[in-house]
Amino acid sequence: AWCEARTGYPLVDAAMRQLNQTGYMHNRLRMVAASFLTKDLLVDWRLGESYFADKLIDFDLAANSGGWQWAASVGCDAQPWFRIFNPVTQSERFDAQGKFIRRYLPELAKVAEKFIHAPWTMPAAAQQQAGCVIGRDYPAPIVDHAVQRPLALELFKQAALPDRVVR
Repeated sequence: AWCEARTGYPLVDAAMRQLNQTGYMHNRLRMVAASFLTKDLLVDWRLGESYFADKLIDFDLAANSGGWQWAASVGCDAQPWFRIFNPVTQSERFDAQGKFIRRYLPELAKVAEKFIHAPWTMPAAAQQQAGCVIGRDYPAPIVDHAVQRPLALELFKQAALPDRVVR
């Protein structure tokens, strides 16, 4: 679903469509997509790194590998493991009006601005009016960030315990 831009999170999906269509993705979107894959979906960062390596026209081994390690909180200069990007908050902050989302997700073109970042919250009538029924025209979220975040935090916390450190 992540590779195919079918996660149900518009900013993540728009970013993945941009990558798949153009071979490019803005650095902020790379961080959001990487955080989602590693901390919401709990997928090994190396799979995302490999996918980006195959797709990016500006691929650089050091930058790509380092960026993925940073996002997954496993590199030598990684973000703290407890920092988990909220894909909806990131969307509201960096694509407030949904212009980028609408460009790469035309199925969401008529979704009202107040629902563009979380279209699954649209009432059925608003979905009909926008011509975008969630689960049919655009996927429902494949995970619930509010559920996945505490799960990821606990897993990372356990992995960070002193007895887990290789000396």
